[in-house]
Amino acid sequence: MRAITTLALAAVLVAAASVSSVEAAAPKWNKLEGYTHDKFAADFGRRYRSAEEKEARRAVFEAKLEEVKAHNAKPGQLYKKGVNQFSDWTADEFKRYNTYQRRTEGVEQMIPIQPYTANGAIIPGAVDWRRASPPVLSGVKNQGHCGSCWAHSTVESIESYFALAFGQLPVLSAQQVTSCTQSMFGCGGGNYFYGFDYVSKSAGLYEEWEYSYTSFFAQNMSKAATSTCRNITEEYFPTWSWVPKANVTGAWAVQPNNATATMEALALHGPLSISVGAGNWDSYESGILYNPTGSAEPWQIDHAVQMVGYGFDEDLQVGYWIVRNSWGTTWGEAGYIRLFRPTDAAEPCGNGDDGRACGTSGCLSSPAFPNVAMLAQKN
Repeated sequence: MRAITTLALAAVLVAAASVSSVEAAAPKWNKLEGYTHDKFAADFGRRYRSAEEKEARRAVFEAKLEEVKAHNAKPGQLYKKGVNQFSDWTADEFKRYNTYQRRTEGVEQMIPIQPYTANGAIIPGAVDWRRASPPVLSGVKNQGHCGSCWAHSTVESIESYFALAFGQLPVLSAQQVTSCTQSMFGCGGGNYFYGFDYVSKSAGLYEEWEYSYTSFFAQNMSKAATSTCRNITEEYFPTWSWVPKANVTGAWAVQPNNATATMEALALHGPLSISVGAGNWDSYESGILYNPTGSAEPWQIDHAVQMVGYGFDEDLQVGYWIVRNSWGTTWGEAGYIRLFRPTDAAEPCGNGDDGRACGTSGCLSSPAFPNVAMLAQKN
């Protein structure tokens, strides 16, 4: 059987995009008996390029469906697996999709970064920024077939801190950060510290309606697949005072691998950009993911998301972190995932390419949040 190519995967995703506006979804984990690849293809708008590719995808889907059922049948599981847009992807395809790049030395000379450490503050037993009023989180985003998780994490945190500072919640341009952060690789990956740095040195960040996201349709995860950076001010309405919405004046790096510092930052300041090992997140549907040893062997931090709170599940009697992903609302708990958070023991850790990375899926390895400024309004 011919190998499934990245180009074929791109074709699958472009076809699926035609139904993304109605948020296609498969049955929940406990209603998968009798669910077939043909039903999956209809649910997610799959249009394969050939009968050969369809059969290859069917084999991938059926193997993954059996693994999902086997996981859910095990007693004592804290989370359930299910079917979603990744259910006919190979393991290699999903691995290439996660393109977070490790923060390298020297960024401190680019943007002011201050350390944030635990100070023993009294904080609530639970924090959930999804329930903030007025709201500080925009809707769940979908990066599509583009390794722009880092840009989405960048923009989501700027949106949140803009809302916290000024009482407005703008939807800002992830495409601008993806295309214009020259020190990063666009759809080929990046890091939110460099995203913050780009915004701080640019004229500022435009809103989504001004500079819309087009990389859902990227043909591969690479810099070459990323659309060219645009100058919106010159491109549209050149006679208007057309200015960006938000800027960044600096950032805070939360003490790595410290659950207390992370909880204090969440409670006292707001949501956090974080990096994780997401190698086993593809089939997550609901519950609390317990993954103390990382995404795969060897350990790999490979994805950027936004942490928006913490809490305790009374039914399961375990703590959790609340994390917002950028894979759309058909994945996980309406686009979110809960990660296991020990409440009476040290965080589980693993060692790997970027050193010690603690927390389930390494979620405590590099939390951060920006200082945000409002720019002049349009005339």
